[in-house]
Amino acid sequence: MIVKNDSVTFEPCDMPFIRKFGCDEAAKMVLDFKAFHPKLPFLYDTHQLADFLKTGRKTLFDLTNHPEACYSTVSVPKKSGGTRTLNVPNDRLKAIQRKILYEILAYLPVSKHAAAYHKGARLTDNAAAHIHHRYLLKLDLSDFFGSIRFDSVFCAAFNANYFPRQIGVMLTSLCCFDDVLPQGAPTSPALSNLVMKRFDNSFGAWCSARGFSYTRYCDDIAVSGNCPVYPAYKKARLLLENSGFEINDAKTRFVTDAGRQTVTGLTVNEKLSVPSDYKRTLRQELYYAKKFGLENVIQKQNLTDYISGGKADAARYAMHLLGKLHFVLSVEPDNSYFRNARQFLITQL
Repeated sequence: MIVKNDSVTFEPCDMPFIRKFGCDEAAKMVLDFKAFHPKLPFLYDTHQLADFLKTGRKTLFDLTNHPEACYSTVSVPKKSGGTRTLNVPNDRLKAIQRKILYEILAYLPVSKHAAAYHKGARLTDNAAAHIHHRYLLKLDLSDFFGSIRFDSVFCAAFNANYFPRQIGVMLTSLCCFDDVLPQGAPTSPALSNLVMKRFDNSFGAWCSARGFSYTRYCDDIAVSGNCPVYPAYKKARLLLENSGFEINDAKTRFVTDAGRQTVTGLTVNEKLSVPSDYKRTLRQELYYAKKFGLENVIQKQNLTDYISGGKADAARYAMHLLGKLHFVLSVEPDNSYFRNARQFLITQL
């Protein structure tokens, strides 16, 4: 259907909906919905859902009844060591999930405390909330996506405020694997924000009332303030456990301003900055790249990620270094050394 101003133009997929309610009542239902949710699609039945997702109804039912058939399991290395298991959808399901992400989930509101996976979210904003505080608490959640279950996704994103129950259940099925959020689906990060919205708002209000700053970057929680933050730890633990999450105690950190305080990789003691050891390592990489050339560095240091068919891929290594440079410059835009280094790397592409 096409909705423009106060008129609705129906299409063939809308005919079952019109036959059920009549043209006038159907149009009124659409306009009433659009008055509250102007950017969301009106999806009453499976005919409209299949058309919205650009697929046939048979395929739609196959996908929602057996989504597990569309996933493959891959393992990727973690920076901290070990591997992370991802359940990755095939191209057909991934295209459908991206449609859901860009045309539904992108328009659903998230908490102001959520600092990742939504329009306008920036790593620097997440860390900036904790600058120059005496006390910092950092929490990490165990098996974050695997702890978010089917019913939580349905209630947070596809509930009766937006869709009839059948449609909501089908949309949830298209975004879940084995009844939880799959780490590897494009919809999972945005859905995690929606599921965490109640916790974010409740815990955020509790923190604000006590002078604490709270932000959440995916499964990384940060709380800071100028008085001890242990009460925030106890409150967060209680709320999270009641919501089905478990804190990874091995990664829980209480840090005072006597030491280096970092939030999502950025130092926040006095001002926002990139940790000195990160910049020192990057300077060393750039020094070798300038002195010996990118190809020689790749070969001498046996950087296998940048060797293909026995040949060094200098352009790809340059892009890798540029990514690190852009991270530094996004936080420290006036850093002349790294600004000059960026120009050097651009000439290597």
